[in-house]
Amino acid sequence: MNKILIISLSALLNAPAFAGMHPFFAKNIPEGWPSYEIKDYNGQVEDGYDGPLSNILVIYDPSIKPEQLNRYLVQQTAIANKAHDINNIKYRRNVVAAIPMKLEGENVAEVADSFSIGDFDEIRRKYGASVVSLVINSNLADSQCGVQTSYHTVTAFNEPCSLPTLLAHEWGHVDNLGHEYEHTWSHFKDDNYAWRCGGKPTIMSADLNYNQFDLNEFYSDPNVTRGGEACGTSTANNAKVLKEIISNPNSGYWIDVPPLPKIGNVTIALDENKSSEYEKVITVTRDGDLSQAASIEVYSDAVTAVPATDYQELAKRVEFAPNETTKTVSLQLVNPAPTDAICDDGERTLKLGTRWGEKLGSSNQLDLTVKTPEDTLASCAKDKEPEPTPEKPDNENGGGGGGGSTGLLSLFSLALFLFRRRN
Repeated sequence: MNKILIISLSALLNAPAFAGMHPFFAKNIPEGWPSYEIKDYNGQVEDGYDGPLSNILVIYDPSIKPEQLNRYLVQQTAIANKAHDINNIKYRRNVVAAIPMKLEGENVAEVADSFSIGDFDEIRRKYGASVVSLVINSNLADSQCGVQTSYHTVTAFNEPCSLPTLLAHEWGHVDNLGHEYEHTWSHFKDDNYAWRCGGKPTIMSADLNYNQFDLNEFYSDPNVTRGGEACGTSTANNAKVLKEIISNPNSGYWIDVPPLPKIGNVTIALDENKSSEYEKVITVTRDGDLSQAASIEVYSDAVTAVPATDYQELAKRVEFAPNETTKTVSLQLVNPAPTDAICDDGERTLKLGTRWGEKLGSSNQLDLTVKTPEDTLASCAKDKEPEPTPEKPDNENGGGGGGGSTGLLSLFSLALFLFRRRN
């Protein structure tokens, strides 16, 4: 199977820390993210959008923490959709489900060689996705951050590969967009090349002479300018080709699979009676057409609470059988040792929500508060008790030596008293 191998040895060198690579809570979100994309994980496509939609199924390595993956996908889809706006293209990337699955291979090249076209066809149809994006932890032995073949992409989640435009680049390849002319192996089109303007290349660049972490976050387009320079030419116009692709559904992979019909909504609620200090029990209830099987993911997202210290991250797909209306999931709160605990009695918050429904939509989110357990706080206080202050020596009697002399004189006086009584 022929594969288009991309990006980039430079991505493995001197990479800065970037979103998606840190233990996440709200204050880790970098400034400058498009704000409408952050409001929730069903917000990749704005309410009322009625244009072309590329639905994407993400399959990710189970070693990747769910809340890290959440923000990574939000960041990547936000930048991809922002690019379409800059290029004046009515088009949206939309993640419809993220499924943990251990894949064969230890890096991008090995994983890409481990499957054939059609291997993921059943699962992508289950979720109404046309594109399958595999996200892995890589040993980087292949020096690759990404690869595209037909409707699949494989990308490395590792920090050196945390390019903000990585998935926008790979999804561009799915839609037949090319690199710069000099970095393209086969020249099928004469107008489908990346370009540079304002000192930076555009998203589809593969030019290692430029910093791949700092690209123009849009596709080549002579109608866009930066620094007084046109960002494309008659032969470097990825935006024009993308418009042609999405205007003709038979010409691309992006609409291979029709989206799923929506048959109902899901509501979540905290069951106070079944919950405890160390476990929150959540009821998940669906409405609408109950005759069909359906599913949705319940997820956690830190606000001020700290994952793995206050609670165990949650990313649980709830499967409803036909005529089944209610399920339960549990959020586990942790009781860490004082060395790991947050040793204050203030409340911290997280949210629970539902997203990525198979035929189901989301109705609400829950705001939960957590506190450090009382026994942990007691242990924290005990660990912080000051060491006893040693008694100071009696300097008036000659310090430590004086103390010994005083003892000997006392014994001599007692012996003399006893001798006198016997006589």
